[in-house]
Amino acid sequence: MQTTPLTRGLTVKNLSFRNRLVLAPITTNYGSSKGGVTQETLGFYKERSRDVGLVIVEATAVQFTGRIVPCSLGLWDDAQIPGMIKLVKTIHKQGAVAVVQLNHAGPRCIPHKGKRHGFSPSGVAFRPDVDPIVMNTDDIEQLITDFSRAAVRAEKAGFDGIEIHGAHLYLLSQFLSPLTNKRQDRYGGDARGRATLAVEIVRKVRKNLGPGYPVFFRINAEERISGGLCLGDALVIAGLLADEGVDVFDVSLIAQGGWKTVGDKTFLAGSSALPKDQSSGANVALAAAVKQQTQLPVIAVGKFGIGPAAVNAVENEKIDLIAIGRQMICDPRTARKMLDGKDTDIIACDECLTCFATIGKGVPMACKVNQNLPF
Repeated sequence: MQTTPLTRGLTVKNLSFRNRLVLAPITTNYGSSKGGVTQETLGFYKERSRDVGLVIVEATAVQFTGRIVPCSLGLWDDAQIPGMIKLVKTIHKQGAVAVVQLNHAGPRCIPHKGKRHGFSPSGVAFRPDVDPIVMNTDDIEQLITDFSRAAVRAEKAGFDGIEIHGAHLYLLSQFLSPLTNKRQDRYGGDARGRATLAVEIVRKVRKNLGPGYPVFFRINAEERISGGLCLGDALVIAGLLADEGVDVFDVSLIAQGGWKTVGDKTFLAGSSALPKDQSSGANVALAAAVKQQTQLPVIAVGKFGIGPAAVNAVENEKIDLIAIGRQMICDPRTARKMLDGKDTDIIACDECLTCFATIGKGVPMACKVNQNLPF
């Protein structure tokens, strides 16, 4: 293996990464209907943990009604810990660090008959079959408690750290965004006010897990929808979260989106996927801005699978870690080939978004290029 900026190790807090590549959190819908780890889950992560330095396990629900897809992984119940132990051991056996992303889908959740669901800061809809519910103070306090309890379960399962999902227009992201948060109480207002919920969750997690446990936070640096979060506000929010003890920022964005109408329902849609005409590494400047603001390690994401963009980001922009998502779905050996400087051997993602489309239909993730999923 040749030596490049990607092959160099990195230490963050008590975590030692063997290289700079990260398996991005990818919602697979391979779990069980009860939020448990399955053989398909284990197979998917085993194949993609072999060569990366860090694996961030997909969005894992902190409440039953906060699932993105019918078979989201979960940590809302102690019964889910044994399966997560197996998943952590699978990742560790391949030599990677294991972090789990904790999330609540808010009104982007799947419908739940007979259960109160669709929690939202201000009642903005995200799908025609889920009516959003504006959260009251009790709802918010319960959410803070459930995030912190899920974090404790993650530690018990053996995860090396947790990532709080504050991006991609899920519930915490909606609180952070002026587009979706119109509250008049202390959880709304300017960027500082909109950050209150995220700050209180990080504070509670820190209280329960102590100062030494690694906490990542995924944040939108921008929302490229009219009225969405701007970089200036994102930097204010990142600074507040850094003060509360976040160790690493996983920097993403809403790359495109807008309002849609189906029948008599109008709802907001947004995607983190860069348009086809945008180049690899198009988000590097956003990650670099968060790093400069917080002086903390950052993860950049955005079509890094092929070409020199990943090396350039680490070497020239001083980005700490590079996350690869869709490219690792279609070719699980992508990381190995990148580390070996064999980009021409990579089976390229054609950006068809079959992966997004299948989980959007509530079925297990599929890929047009890789017919062997979950492997």
